[in-house]
Amino acid sequence: MEQSFVLQLDNRQIQDFYLCFCGYEKCGRLHSFGPAVRSNYVIHYVLEGEGDYMVAGQQYHLQAGQGFLIEPDTVTLYRASPDNPWTYVWVGFSGQRAPEYLYHLGFNHNHLIFQSLESDRIRSLVFEMLKNNRISLKNEFYLHGLFYEFFSCLVNEDSQYPEAGKRLQKNISRYLRMAVAYIQQHYSEGIQVSDIAEHVAVSRVYLYQMFNEALGVSPKEYLTNFCLTRAAELLLLSDQPVEEIAASCGFKNPAAFSAKFKSRMGMTPTQYRVSVPASYRERMEKELNSLL
Repeated sequence: MEQSFVLQLDNRQIQDFYLCFCGYEKCGRLHSFGPAVRSNYVIHYVLEGEGDYMVAGQQYHLQAGQGFLIEPDTVTLYRASPDNPWTYVWVGFSGQRAPEYLYHLGFNHNHLIFQSLESDRIRSLVFEMLKNNRISLKNEFYLHGLFYEFFSCLVNEDSQYPEAGKRLQKNISRYLRMAVAYIQQHYSEGIQVSDIAEHVAVSRVYLYQMFNEALGVSPKEYLTNFCLTRAAELLLLSDQPVEEIAASCGFKNPAAFSAKFKSRMGMTPTQYRVSVPASYRERMEKELNSLL
């Protein structure tokens, strides 16, 4: 027999990182949910039993003490075991800073499973949330205090395994190298940030966080700067028309290219080309040839 309790929150005052809903369910044999797409992040934590979580062609078998993250706009399916059906709690959440906090916890597109030893505490926190269903500003702050403490259990768990942080940094470095290499090889094709994220196999939000933390710019800014820098080189070292240079650097619209170039360089591509002395252009060409 299945048991289920759910708390839904509306009219929130907290916006950066907030609780949307939470719940508890004791599932029957082979009880499933999905395939479905969620509009919020959802974390499930298994209190008892076991089951399977399916996402993006992967299947994960989870037991008590483990949990899984569901990302927004992602098709997922999860199902209780036929022999030992699971009981779990869940929290749904959103907010502008949700991707950032998940990133620091070690979650990303390829790391959706976690483990926590604080099962009793997680259970009691969610049950306390379910009990406090009054609609008031005071109660909303209280619920979010419990919500943040729920995440503190995950942070504490991560701190018990310092190797996880090292693996995360190693993954970030690998993803960045892949992203930068892809930009260098395909910038002339007019690629978008979504193409880079798809190539690296991470979400756009995670890609943004990696670039911003490691390089101080967004992926879009990095891509645009790379294309404009390459265009400036071609303006100095070749006699190609501006329209051809724009196309070879990934800009389909010459007018948009000129506008972006002027915004960064302070002059149009044509003005930039004639402003550089011939002697400087020759020296740059020699240095480039020596490097090649």
